[in-house]
Amino acid sequence: MVGLRKKIFKLFLRVTITLTASLFIFHGHAFGAEMATPKRLVKDLLSVYGSRNVRPVKDVNKTVEVIFRAKPVWFADFDETSQVLTFTSVNQMRWKDEFLMWKPDDYGGIKEINFGKDQMWFPDITALERLRTGAWTVNMDEPYAKVNYKGEVVYYNVVMLSVYCKMNVKLFPLDVHNCKIIFTPYSFQAKEVSLFYSKDKEAQENLLKKNGVWSVTEVHYKDVEVRHLCCPEPYTEIHYTLVVQRECGFYVLNFGVPSLLISLTTVAVFLLHPESGEKVSLCVNNVLALIIFQQLLAANMPPTGDQTPIVAYYFTVVISIGFLSVLTTTLTLGMYHHDASRPLPDWLRRFLRMESEFRRRPSEIKPNDVHARDKTNGEARPDPNGMIEMGNKAISTRNSAVTVVRHPIVTFPRSVPLDTTESDSSDISYQDEWRNAARRIDKILFCICMTVMLVVLLFSMYFLGRGKKDE
Repeated sequence: MVGLRKKIFKLFLRVTITLTASLFIFHGHAFGAEMATPKRLVKDLLSVYGSRNVRPVKDVNKTVEVIFRAKPVWFADFDETSQVLTFTSVNQMRWKDEFLMWKPDDYGGIKEINFGKDQMWFPDITALERLRTGAWTVNMDEPYAKVNYKGEVVYYNVVMLSVYCKMNVKLFPLDVHNCKIIFTPYSFQAKEVSLFYSKDKEAQENLLKKNGVWSVTEVHYKDVEVRHLCCPEPYTEIHYTLVVQRECGFYVLNFGVPSLLISLTTVAVFLLHPESGEKVSLCVNNVLALIIFQQLLAANMPPTGDQTPIVAYYFTVVISIGFLSVLTTTLTLGMYHHDASRPLPDWLRRFLRMESEFRRRPSEIKPNDVHARDKTNGEARPDPNGMIEMGNKAISTRNSAVTVVRHPIVTFPRSVPLDTTESDSSDISYQDEWRNAARRIDKILFCICMTVMLVVLLFSMYFLGRGKKDE
């Protein structure tokens, strides 16, 4: 009996241990298989993948088609002096890798997995106008790509590109620039890798945010096949064009309006009276202000000689008018304070259509030319007996000639001896003639400069509008 019991106990113990071990082995295998399926999938794919430097096609004559998309989302900067455009873009690349294909049923129904960028073949798509080297990243190095069981690879990354963009500033501040960017698979010919631009609805969405100075109004793209001089085989490229427009409100308010008002002030100098003493200083201050505005404007322009801004021609004319206003104001002030003993030249009098204010001597005045004056006005009146009445007093004119010397405010008689020779003209004042000539020249210059200013302004606005319409 004792031996039988020992045999039954040993049999029961064996069955219990076997069942427990089998249970643990079954659950452990199921749990481990469930946890290790993605890793096993990656391990199995890498075991047969081979070198990641070889194109992912089983037929060497087959072309890898890469679909590319670049969507600008933020306009970072446009350095006008160096003509460098910097913007942030969300890029997408899609292609098929024939060595990354599997059956979902063999791996727990997995249809998509993240694959390391450094574990697989990757197209080296490069922007030819790119100026800064290094990783195409903003905040991180996007190390993973999405791969499905059919071998279709999708890779997204956010990049900040700095590219060269040639500017056309002829219509500043209404200028529009076409920034052309060329994307190409740099190491592969067209028969090896073909690059196409994505034409889905997502590619047409506008995610761009304005920065207040520039805005992208249009985006154009086209697929191009080109041949380089170095290589006989063609290469595929995507010509990506951003139409960048300047927000002109800032420049119109801060440059256009002040410069226009200063230019009008420059013309108004000719209306200022010569005796004010501020004509020359006002002219010089206006010229200096215009030069400062012109320099501030030139500091924002690229140093290019291909296209000269229309605004530059406007500033050149206005500054030239200001410079001429300084010279002409100096001339008119010299005429206004000219020596009163010298008469106005005949050619200048004829040009200004002025009548001579030369007063003839009384000996040359005929009796019929003398008109009586009213005594109540306190003015002198000649008398046949050789006396001139001044109010209630009589002045003898038998041995003297009366010459009236005029002043802008005061008129008084001046006595000149009769025996003075005709060549002595220093006693005759021509001050009124010089002053009237100076004031008349100021009026003529005002009309001329105002006409030139308006014509230049209208022509500038016309060409700006015409150029804007042509764009």
